[in-house]
Amino acid sequence: MSKASKTESKPKQETQDDLVNKIVKDYKSSWDYQAGAWHQEWKDMYRLYNSERVNVAYNGMSDTFVPMAYSTIETLVSGTSGDKPSVEYIPTKYEQNTNTEVLNSMFSYYWDLDNWTNKMVINNRNYFLYGTAVMFVYWNIDHPCIQNVALRDFFIDPTVTAINYQTAGFMGHRFLASKAALADEQVINPNYVDPSTLQEGELPPEKNEPLLPKYKNLEGLGDSTADGEQTEKQEQDMFMGSTVSDNESGDQIEVIAYTTLEKVYYVGNRSKIIYESDNYFKQRQQFLGVQNPTGMYPYILDAAAATESQLYGRSSLQAIAKPQELLNDLTNQNIDAASWALDPLMELDPQYQAYIDKIKNVTGAVYPFKPGSLQAVQKPIIPSAVFNERTNIKNEIREATAVDQVLKGVGASGETTATEIKAQVASAGKRFDLVISEMENGGYYRLAKLVFQMMKLYVTVPTMMRVVGKKGVDWQQFDPKQYEGDYEPRVKLRSSVIQDKQRTMRNVKEMYTALLGSPFVEQGALTRLVLEKAFDLEPGEVDELIIPPEKLAEMESSSGKKSDMDPKELINYKDVPPDIQAQMEKAAGYEPSVVHEGRMENMAFQDSATNIEAVGKMSDVMEPQGPNLGQ
Repeated sequence: MSKASKTESKPKQETQDDLVNKIVKDYKSSWDYQAGAWHQEWKDMYRLYNSERVNVAYNGMSDTFVPMAYSTIETLVSGTSGDKPSVEYIPTKYEQNTNTEVLNSMFSYYWDLDNWTNKMVINNRNYFLYGTAVMFVYWNIDHPCIQNVALRDFFIDPTVTAINYQTAGFMGHRFLASKAALADEQVINPNYVDPSTLQEGELPPEKNEPLLPKYKNLEGLGDSTADGEQTEKQEQDMFMGSTVSDNESGDQIEVIAYTTLEKVYYVGNRSKIIYESDNYFKQRQQFLGVQNPTGMYPYILDAAAATESQLYGRSSLQAIAKPQELLNDLTNQNIDAASWALDPLMELDPQYQAYIDKIKNVTGAVYPFKPGSLQAVQKPIIPSAVFNERTNIKNEIREATAVDQVLKGVGASGETTATEIKAQVASAGKRFDLVISEMENGGYYRLAKLVFQMMKLYVTVPTMMRVVGKKGVDWQQFDPKQYEGDYEPRVKLRSSVIQDKQRTMRNVKEMYTALLGSPFVEQGALTRLVLEKAFDLEPGEVDELIIPPEKLAEMESSSGKKSDMDPKELINYKDVPPDIQAQMEKAAGYEPSVVHEGRMENMAFQDSATNIEAVGKMSDVMEPQGPNLGQ
């Protein structure tokens, strides 16, 4: 075989420059896909949210913006954020441990440790504002952490969709960093050998330091080549009219964090690789000896109203962008018309044009003109339909977003009936329930799932975990061997939890009302059920309220023993006819008194007299009232 054939059979080795070019090319493919349409849409939604005009049809004197867009987004955010969700891990196989209290409490503990409440508020605001939100999740020493990623700075294989994005060939994000700060970061040297453990004559390996610099090639980085590709911070700084000075940005570089299921690369200023490693999760799996280790992506992409063919979601402002601008135009026209009426434009007879510079709009000014020479320009009266149209547009915006003014806490007008309010709330509630369900089974589910996978990789020894319950804080041991296999998280946001509690309370109270006093239902057990389900009390708390059966029997026996009482004392003659009184005496063991017979006769005579009197009155009424023919 010739040398040429041997050379051709060898695979070409990829150089560092080739790898950098590939990473930059992948990043550019995602950027170009975003820039085609999404960048402009995200920019427009951001401007509408911040009360900036996007599409001006009427350009007049006033520049008013009706903040319906801001109100819509903040109402949705406040209804879905600000509270810790309820996460319950459920086993997927019969032989798994079903007591997941400690497992659920670990997620709650991690939530508090890294302040995920505020981070999820930011994430959910991006979710509604842009239609898509991205989070970067990583393990920090002993707990997971979340980092909010600006949508403009996130990149991903553009061939995937929001539903199957975990199958992407690559994804990552870029950020701006200080070279000095990067140079100070260090990592543990896995090959470090403690000199005290070396035997006599044995030499330590080269560069035997316990800590090594995390990043490399920082000194040789050139200027950034990201001209025209501003980061989200740069874009928003420009919107606010603020920029970073040259002195402050001289040490700043652009970093592209590029991740695949196999490797992780950091590229500085699109010229050199400053960090490389195996995929963090795959690296950990290999360390634990997992068979067939597969890496995972540390990113969570949550898209609103996701479709089977699109990568990014739909903004909540997209449907109301044009009505919002139409409302702004009508409002500005209305204000300008009112300004014309309050401060009208004046017209002057041409023969007095020499006085134009001397005329001032002041009270009490006197000019030597003929009457009518200086007068206001007549403008049409503002039609009342303008106000009605503005009201209609606002109602259309609320209907499109399902954010009704009743749900916002704004009082309803006097013309709105209670039935209409209930219908509005019910209609908006159904659509809001769909939004909640989409979020629970979307980003929140993926976060809970990823946190569980991290716990399996990084919490490998028994650990004491904080468990917060109704009785306070308790500490229980989490043993990872007890939770082998896969557990599926079931997530409920605070609004869903409250709604479920209200529904349960209503059903239990209705059941209690229907079964109260029923001889077929144990009343003690019914009361216990109501206290536990309707008022969410613990069994121990219910035991403190319920009277024990022994004590209840003792109370009944001490209050009065009816079996030992004289039968005559049990007889109650109130409102009882004489014949019934005789029967009661006979049932009690006595001979009925003859007085009852006399009373019965008297009652019969009284009834007869009453009937005769009534018949007489009736005959008087029915007798013809005419002249006396016998006279």
